[in-house]
Amino acid sequence: MVNLVLVSHSPSLARGAAELARLMTQQSPLIIATAAGTGDEDSPLGTNAEEIAKAMEQAYSEDGVLVLMDMGSAVLSAEMALEFLPTDRRARFMLSSAPIVEGAVSAAVQASLGGTLEQVRAEAVGSLGNKAAQLSVPEETGATQEQPSLEVTEGATADALIEIRNRLGLHARPAATFVQTAGRFASSVQVARAGNEARRSNAKSINAVASMGLRQGEMIHIWASGHDASAAIDALKQAAANDFGESEETSAPLVPEVTARNSSATFEGGLLGIPASPGYAAGPAIVLKLVQPEIDHATASDPEAEWQRLSEALEVVRASTKRLHTQLSKSATTYEAAIFDAHLMFLGDPDLLEKVRLAILDGHRNAGWAWSEAIRDALVEFGKIEDDYMRARAADVADIGRQVLVQLSGGAATLDIAAPGILIAADLSPSDTARLDRALVLGVCTEKGGPTSHSAILARTLGIPAALGCGEALGKIAEGTPLIVDGSTGQVWTSPSPQVSAAYQEKIAEWRSRQAVALQSSRLPAVSKDGIAVEIVANIGSAADARAALDSGADGVGLLRSEFLFLNRTDMPQEDEQAAVYREIADVMEQRPLIIRTLDVGGDKPLAYLPQKEEQNPFLGKRALRLCLDQPDFFKAELRAILRASAGHNIKVMFPMVADIGELRRARALLKEAREELLVRGMQVAPNVDVGIMVEIPSAALLAPILADEVDFFSIGTNDLTQYTMAAERGNADVAYLQDALHPAVLQLVDRTVRGAGQAGKWVGVCGELAGDPLAMPILLGLGVKELSMAPGSIPAAKSLARTLDIAALRDLAAESLELESAAAVRVLVKKRLGLQ
Repeated sequence: MVNLVLVSHSPSLARGAAELARLMTQQSPLIIATAAGTGDEDSPLGTNAEEIAKAMEQAYSEDGVLVLMDMGSAVLSAEMALEFLPTDRRARFMLSSAPIVEGAVSAAVQASLGGTLEQVRAEAVGSLGNKAAQLSVPEETGATQEQPSLEVTEGATADALIEIRNRLGLHARPAATFVQTAGRFASSVQVARAGNEARRSNAKSINAVASMGLRQGEMIHIWASGHDASAAIDALKQAAANDFGESEETSAPLVPEVTARNSSATFEGGLLGIPASPGYAAGPAIVLKLVQPEIDHATASDPEAEWQRLSEALEVVRASTKRLHTQLSKSATTYEAAIFDAHLMFLGDPDLLEKVRLAILDGHRNAGWAWSEAIRDALVEFGKIEDDYMRARAADVADIGRQVLVQLSGGAATLDIAAPGILIAADLSPSDTARLDRALVLGVCTEKGGPTSHSAILARTLGIPAALGCGEALGKIAEGTPLIVDGSTGQVWTSPSPQVSAAYQEKIAEWRSRQAVALQSSRLPAVSKDGIAVEIVANIGSAADARAALDSGADGVGLLRSEFLFLNRTDMPQEDEQAAVYREIADVMEQRPLIIRTLDVGGDKPLAYLPQKEEQNPFLGKRALRLCLDQPDFFKAELRAILRASAGHNIKVMFPMVADIGELRRARALLKEAREELLVRGMQVAPNVDVGIMVEIPSAALLAPILADEVDFFSIGTNDLTQYTMAAERGNADVAYLQDALHPAVLQLVDRTVRGAGQAGKWVGVCGELAGDPLAMPILLGLGVKELSMAPGSIPAAKSLARTLDIAALRDLAAESLELESAAAVRVLVKKRLGLQ
């Protein structure tokens, strides 16, 4: 990897430029060495050739080192420093006249992506172009300044119009996905509302994107400039087609529609808020009063120390946020836990941090003062948003802001609750909500907030009844006052009568009983009325998902998406890392089946460190198994990791996107080689590891009788199978009417797969969205599918439904569905015959 040396007259400038560059390449092993100042306390500004030579030695790389200098004598000193180096090493260094700050950032990003020394230099030299374009002025150049090539290469610039389809707009979580997607590419990426292109925002800044307040139906214009501009635009278009990760999770409303109420509304017996999390709770009031840390407006005598103090506070809050994410993942879906992914994005937002850094180092404000000003300005921008839901995202910014200030003041972000009761507060931040102890916090009431706030979402996830937006009258309730919270109606009873208390005690007992029965039954096997066991397993993408799956009653894992290890990073995960993660998940599952799908990337999921040539239709190109077969050493590292984790566990391997027998045989040959290599190393491997394939391509379904002789099982990915069968791109609204996997054309392929597998004594599962569809389950089981793999949250309901079905009697229903004309007709048939909704 190419490394960097920054040479400056000012130590502060060099460290700041290096820090900014590192923020853009946080997971990269890139070395950025600095050499700045004279080392003389009386005359600190200047350069020292000996120190520069030391920095050059520190950053030395066989791939090359780019040296950036600020001005004047820095160039002379750097040239002199080169003379101090051994002759054979000098050729690896390149001195560039690129601007030290912009050049360092651009060079660092390019270097982290594996660019050559010349590519890194070119990115550094051209780094002022984006600023000049945004300011609509020509880039200023001097007579001696190094000029980037004026030749425009293919893909150097690209743009697109995108519609925001998310029901709640581009709020924090989809905005974080937007920023993460843009951040995977070296190109600069900008975004603006269509029709207002003059006001462009940095697409790699979470504050800039989230504070735009983009709502459902709005069109945005995105631009990318750089060597991978086309790939960046394509990735953002695909992310938008997938609703930035919300396609599945937010298809249903978060809560029932609620009529807006006056914030000070009352009823006879108490206050009327907004129902935010269903359920009932009774107990004494616990009054929570959070005090904002005081801001000291004294100037900083040592700006460097203040910046370091802030950096340490940010790291503490970052670590705390990651712990909350992990803790919440045990009881929530990945989507809900992703609230704290957005918090992490705010903590690392480059625009925000640069503003704070300048306020400290140039403005000599202390850390608390600079941070509070930046957060205040961000909150002002959110306050300008018209949409209520989007404006509520300011709570996330305020939450992060307060946590950092508390850390700077030496406090602790904890809630001290001694006994069970009903927590009442003016408002509750997402981090405070996630930290609630369910054994002590029986219910929640707040003066502010609503059903779409992240606090409300987390309260529902944690199963804590909540009524929010109760108005200022809530603040007058004294500590210890008896309360009852009805999270289904928003009622908060204050000092309830014995009759009301008795009625709600019955409701509370009944509610808790229903919860206990649902949880208990979800862990029992799903056996149909005619005695056929149905395996209900989970689709997961992490160890946290595995734990959530077991809590939901999963019988195992039908699909572990291994790409979670490979995406959103700039370097390839090594074999040891992969093996450790797979083993961790296998330990969670104990002896339950764990099917690991080998890497499925390309198309909509490119890897930054595994470059692919641009394809006109990547979904029909080199992706998934095709890509892995073309990179055998890369592929075998994953296969060895899976086999290493198989020892003592019930792990199965599944190859994605198999089109013919040749691909399967090549994959099995590499799996055999991987096993032999491990045995030579003396490593333990399970004696038998079942091998299956995904049926996502019609050819695989049609060839099932042939493929069945060389696999142990099939798993039908109905999402892609429908896409390829109906020639209807997933996420394309114009052809959405063709994307229902209950279409008879798709069901006929499912039927052929089951019949082909049955002839060889092999079983078939389904791991697409169809598996969790209650109208599809009777058809799939009637066709002979043995395993259904779905999101963990769908498992309890699926098990309950399976227990009510007579599978033998469903065979005629399934056969009849194959003869119908449309997916709609199949759904009508199931509703009519079984009375399902």
